[in-house]
Amino acid sequence: MNWKKIIGWLIALAALGFIGFSVFGPKEKAKAPTVETTTVKEENIVETLSTTGTLQPNATQNGFGTGLVSEVNFAVGDKVTKDDVIVRYLDGTTITATIDGTITALNVKKDQVDLNTQTGQPSVTIDDLGNLKVAILLSKSDANLVKVDQPVTLTSGNTTYTGKVSALDPVATTTTGATGATTALGGTITFDTPPTGLFAGFEIDADITTNTAENALTMPIETLVYDKENKPYVYIVKNDKAKKVEIETGIQSDTKVQIIKGLEKGQKVIISPADSLKNGTAVTVK
Repeated sequence: MNWKKIIGWLIALAALGFIGFSVFGPKEKAKAPTVETTTVKEENIVETLSTTGTLQPNATQNGFGTGLVSEVNFAVGDKVTKDDVIVRYLDGTTITATIDGTITALNVKKDQVDLNTQTGQPSVTIDDLGNLKVAILLSKSDANLVKVDQPVTLTSGNTTYTGKVSALDPVATTTTGATGATTALGGTITFDTPPTGLFAGFEIDADITTNTAENALTMPIETLVYDKENKPYVYIVKNDKAKKVEIETGIQSDTKVQIIKGLEKGQKVIISPADSLKNGTAVTVK
């Protein structure tokens, strides 16, 4: 008996058996990825534009005079009422308050000649600090969204106030700074009621309501996916598989987006789908 041949045949058969098992034997079923879903809802959605503005006096008077000052009747920080004489000159002319307010700048002294007119600096500045307003600057894209009378929520620290866009400049202006030229459209926000605890010159956050939609179909922004042509779509779950659905979107808030076409109320949409997810992929809903 040729044992070498027998051993050789046994080794060959074992190798063939291993290969056959590897190719045709049972395999572990690929595990379907787990996904989290949310439900398309019907609710109101509010689109806002967030910006920062500067608190300013509601009204300002800059008074100019010239000549030798004979009287200075108030100091910086004093409150004055309309028609109060702030400064009197030797020739009898005066600077008189035209508004109720607070003296915030006083650039004259008694028995000295007032030369402020020559330098363009006001001799006296009176600000109405009883009711402030907010000055904003809007970029070209933001300016297209903002309209007069739109409601605004203003926030300073932990306190919020309500107001509205009361004015927009007719033309944009360009300013040049260290980083280059910037073009912006100026606007004004007024408070619904005079605020307390705020100071002119500081910044304040403003959320301008630019659009609203009532009883709209909505879903979280995290469900949105965009194709190479920047068209939006989502994945829904149908028959335990991911199904790609092209959609049309409307306005959006910080967290929600309006669905104009493509989905219905109550449908389950996958949240934050992985890049590897494809149309028809089997999934397990978390």
